[in-house]
Amino acid sequence: MARSFIYDSIGFSEATLTAGSYAQAGDPWTATFTANSALISNIDRLADQNISLSMGNYWERYEVLKIDLGSQKSPNAIALYHTSAEQNDLLIYASNSATTWVTGDYVTTLTTDHPANDWNTFDLSITDKQYIYIYNGTDDYYAGVSEMILGTKYAFAVNPELNSKTGEEFGTDIITSYGGNEYANKRHEPKTTWDWNWSHILSTQKTALESLNASVQDWKKFIYYDDTNYHYVRMTKPVTFTEVAPSVYSANMSLREQLS
Repeated sequence: MARSFIYDSIGFSEATLTAGSYAQAGDPWTATFTANSALISNIDRLADQNISLSMGNYWERYEVLKIDLGSQKSPNAIALYHTSAEQNDLLIYASNSATTWVTGDYVTTLTTDHPANDWNTFDLSITDKQYIYIYNGTDDYYAGVSEMILGTKYAFAVNPELNSKTGEEFGTDIITSYGGNEYANKRHEPKTTWDWNWSHILSTQKTALESLNASVQDWKKFIYYDDTNYHYVRMTKPVTFTEVAPSVYSANMSLREQLS
């Protein structure tokens, strides 16, 4: 799998999340949503950019998380962070109805094992839908989801240059006394940093990076996959471009890893 980003390109962090349940009737069936905030607690934690605190459990098969995106959107990826291991399934349906969905609205089942303290990512095929319904696919409870990113997956068309930099940002405050002694206050573990350069990218990749830049800026965290591991990151400055030939550009991008 190539290096890639998954980021909120559709305003998921501003979406309205509602807990509830559904009842299924008819042949072919129609599922009807009923809001009930008591069923799944702390659902706001899914979009608070804090991966250490999880929302409440799905306790029953018929419990549902409803996501109202505000208007029709077309996400192509979803990412879930789990604070505990989970092996059960979540089913995703997408509809333009605020209360119902049918068999044909099925999108996918999130079926792989979910390790503790890591991301699981899935490709989606959703076109022009406003409401996303996610519900427990088993009779067992589903636990440990602390963060969700719903939006765009962008696979690198060209990898950064070999002279790009990977480093660390220390999390220590150094205070010097009047006598010249230094005292250290360690606030957190070091954070990995990336400073990337591309010497030649085409307009299509420039447009993709501009979309990422406009969507997340420096306030929305997102996922960087390095072909082996997932990293929760923040952009530290805007992506810059220089046209080096007609419709050919150099670019620079800087990221900083986020800790739990």
